Amino acid sequence: MTPDGLFSEYGRHLADKEARVRALLAEHGLDGLFTGIRRCPVEGGFRGHAGFRVERGGGEARVLGVDPRGGVKAPLEDTLWVLPEEARPTVLRVRDLVVGGAWAEAVFGFAVRLEHGTLRAHVSLSAPRESPPLEPLCRALLEGAPGVLGAAVVSQGVEAGEAWLANRLGGKTVLAHHRAFFQSNLRLVPEMVEEIQRPLERPARVVDLYCGAGLHSVLAAAPGTRVYGADNNRWAVESARRNAELHHLADAEYACEPAERFAAERAFDAPDAVFVNPSRHGCGPGVPEAVARWRPAAVCLVSCSIDSHLRDTLAFLRAGYRPVSLRCFDMFPFSEFLESVTHFEPEVGDRGQVTGDSLQTAALTRLA
Repeated sequence: MTPDGLFSEYGRHLADKEARVRALLAEHGLDGLFTGIRRCPVEGGFRGHAGFRVERGGGEARVLGVDPRGGVKAPLEDTLWVLPEEARPTVLRVRDLVVGGAWAEAVFGFAVRLEHGTLRAHVSLSAPRESPPLEPLCRALLEGAPGVLGAAVVSQGVEAGEAWLANRLGGKTVLAHHRAFFQSNLRLVPEMVEEIQRPLERPARVVDLYCGAGLHSVLAAAPGTRVYGADNNRWAVESARRNAELHHLADAEYACEPAERFAAERAFDAPDAVFVNPSRHGCGPGVPEAVARWRPAAVCLVSCSIDSHLRDTLAFLRAGYRPVSLRCFDMFPFSEFLESVTHFEPEVGDRGQVTGDSLQTAALTRLA
């Protein structure tokens, strides 16, 4: 059920967010790149990941979700509107199994992740390590909740069914472990992925910083592409390695280490493309400068905070890379966060070399 007034409320929220973005970009002369924010189709649900809290009192259990309009807790039924309609019966069945069995007292929460393209679900249960083993509940979820492909209790080391979600994006399957980050907006991710890949044509060498499950490099690569990537989440890196194997990328190397260290210690000679997709905190110190030293033909910066995205855009500009397009996607409706994609090309000097010493103001003037 969709809350009354949702669409008009979302329209006001989006208008306020866009006004703020335009003002931020105008401060730095970058507003000419901005083409507006791609609206999220909130009708019928949009999220592929939701977490729920189980609270008990007076002999009863209440299951609470989070309403993104303000980030407040609310009864599960009142928060299901964020999920696709087809997935809601699965979540309700999971709720019934969690609170209705002999194990009910042990579980204090659960999270549901949906596959892009299929809406099959993985369920992660939150429970104390010392509580009775919850493997029977995991089996009950696999057998009694339609669409559940896997279940896990991380604190107890319990895994049942499939641990990897097989997401269909860009004409390819991209595997992601349930403990690895993966974009959760089911409605806008396909468009965002298309925008990220738009300028690339069969790159020979690709570097993927903060690579996660390898989404961007795997979609860009052909079997002969040389791929390098780095992320400090071991589940993400294992996902990327499995994706490389799945798509026959024999020359793919994904390192489990901080992207900042990887960028500082590696030397690449003019790769065709570098993807940089940090968390909302943005790039670590020195990353834009290290990337610029590699002299890539193209850089794509992706991040979910417009503030850190703007800061990193200016860092790339100072390092000799000119932003040529900026597209924004409202992947997180009703929040302050905004997924932004900026493509860069090198500023070229008289001798064909990338220049990083031009004044920022002069470069911004050229953008006008």
